[in-house]
This record gives sequence, C-alpha cells and structure tokens, in this order.
Amino acid sequence: MHRLPNRARRALRALRDAVPVPVPHPGEVRVRVYLNTDPTALLTGYRPDAPVTLAYTYMLCVDPAADTDEVLLERVFATFNDHPEHDNDHIHTDTWYAKGMHGVTGLRSLSVGDLVALDDRHYTCQSHGWTRVPAPPD
Repeated sequence: MHRLPNRARRALRALRDAVPVPVPHPGEVRVRVYLNTDPTALLTGYRPDAPVTLAYTYMLCVDPAADTDEVLLERVFATFNDHPEHDNDHIHTDTWYAKGMHGVTGLRSLSVGDLVALDDRHYTCQSHGWTRVPAPPD
C-alpha cells in the first residue's frame, strides 16, 4: 500500500480537523469511536453503564451493496489497531495515534469493551466479533 508523505498527511489532517463532520450522503457512513474508560473493560467487556468517551468521528465511503456492518466494523478495527486495510484509512490511523486524551499523547488501540457507532447503530467490540448494543447515555 502506498502512504502519502508526512507533509501531505499533516496537511490533509489539518484540513480535515478544520471542517466539521458533514451529514452522511448515500454511500457514506458516519463512524464514531468511543473508548471505554473502565480499567476492567478488557476483562469484563462492555456494560450499558460503562463510562465511554467519544474519541474520534469521521465519514467512511462505503458500497451499500457489499459493505455489511460486520465488514465496516472490521475495517474500523484494523484502522484503529495500526493496520489499515484501505489506502483511505491511513489518514485516520495517523490522526488516531497522534491525537491525545487526558494529557497522554496518542490514543490506545481499539479493544474489547470499546464502542463503535455506524450512523445510529452501536456495536461493542468483543474478544471475537461485535455485538449490537443500545446507544450510550450522553
């Protein structure tokens, strides 16, 4: 896979961060990644009362005829575990690992107990696969 030079990736990241996330169009899915802040989440998994923090939001171009939620969730998982499968996902991987929360540089990998929203459908990461869950409380 070809990666853009660092300067180009930084410029694209700056442009993307300066523009608000648009409303999805046909062929696009709004992806939101929530990190579970419960320190036991890796062992206990996601709970409806679990404290989660919205860490990242972006639009993902999809083929509605071929891209099932399972396919998209695996693509998101790969992107936020530093092995993006699509050329367009590299910018999100780079931004994810450069972004910090709570004074820490870089976000940790997407893991068991974390939550991913595809438009209005919410899924929690399991040790094997994904489970659909209600939206987290605001």
